Amino acid sequence: MASPARKPRRTSTAVIRKKDTRLLDKISDHLKRVCGSAVKAEVADGFVTLRGLVRTYRQKEHLHRYVMRMHGVRALKDLVRVAPVETIADRKIALFVRQALDAHAELPHGTATVHVRGGVATLKGNVRTAEERFIAEHVASHCRGVIKVLNELVVDPLDEISDEATARAVHGALDYCEDFEVKGITISCADGVVCLRGEVPTLMDRNLAEELARMQAGVRAVENHIQIRPPAASSSGLKKITAST
Repeated sequence: MASPARKPRRTSTAVIRKKDTRLLDKISDHLKRVCGSAVKAEVADGFVTLRGLVRTYRQKEHLHRYVMRMHGVRALKDLVRVAPVETIADRKIALFVRQALDAHAELPHGTATVHVRGGVATLKGNVRTAEERFIAEHVASHCRGVIKVLNELVVDPLDEISDEATARAVHGALDYCEDFEVKGITISCADGVVCLRGEVPTLMDRNLAEELARMQAGVRAVENHIQIRPPAASSSGLKKITAST
């Protein structure tokens, strides 16, 4: 008679805490070097949470990518906010420019630091493409009170993240979320465009899945094809997410 198969051993709490501590130390050292004490990290069973303020969207994205590439990180909850430090003379005009840049769909929040003096708006910072640089100048030039734009934005493209890594990041973020059901969602990614398919019980779950996907590093756009499951078809069960590339 064959002996019954042994159940796999679960990792002890002490081992998990030791791994989390090592991971937290590495992340905290990097955060101190990059942004001082403005951003803090928390680690629980490989799930990392970042909180705090940075000056630019680019800095926020670099932190996001750094953490996601670390060995032992299962998912990242990015709560870092962009709060640029600006030294401006014409504050009201600078505010108009900032709001216009942040409202533009093709420009990430915190694209540029805005300095205005005598109606002359100077844009400083980094953008990912020459197109973003042109768009930022065009948007600023049409703001109320701006008589001239000095575009000092530097094109500095970020390292590309593979579609496989992007899908894995989205998978980890959805798997980490316990507030809403994301059972049965499949994830695919091509050229940075993430496609979500499957069924969820509510519109809130559908919107949450898309929102979490958009927050992940490497995601250029999200195609949300998730359907709302009819009430009669809803069923309880363990959460299961399949990621494919």
